[in-house]
Amino acid sequence: MTIAAYIVNFLGNYDGIEIDTNHVSEGSDKYGLFKSPSRDVKEFNDSSYQITEYYQFLARQSAVSKSERKEADEWLEELTYWVDDFPYNYEFPKLDKNREVTGISITGSPYPAEADDREVLNQISLSITYIREREEI
Repeated sequence: MTIAAYIVNFLGNYDGIEIDTNHVSEGSDKYGLFKSPSRDVKEFNDSSYQITEYYQFLARQSAVSKSERKEADEWLEELTYWVDDFPYNYEFPKLDKNREVTGISITGSPYPAEADDREVLNQISLSITYIREREEI
């Protein structure tokens, strides 16, 4: 499983949303996950290493009425709290290929990347940190 697929599955547990990778479809209540071009690596003495990767989560939501804009804002805030609170309530799902997720964090507040009279495309920055055990060489 790719790290992007892992995040899509993880975020999909919130409110049953379906998330595309590297794409956000037209229409309201459409979601996409995009990888950012940065990665941090920390090496350990036991030949394992910690990797932090960064992603952008985009949410296209209806913005026709004031109440819809308010609902979208509240939904994004609740999603942020859900991600914040997850490790205090649950264990992260298992990951394959000698990798273990140690954290998923919202690294930037939700903000509108694009808006018109019908929809708003909100963006949230997030990171995932995991440990990878190298296979014996």
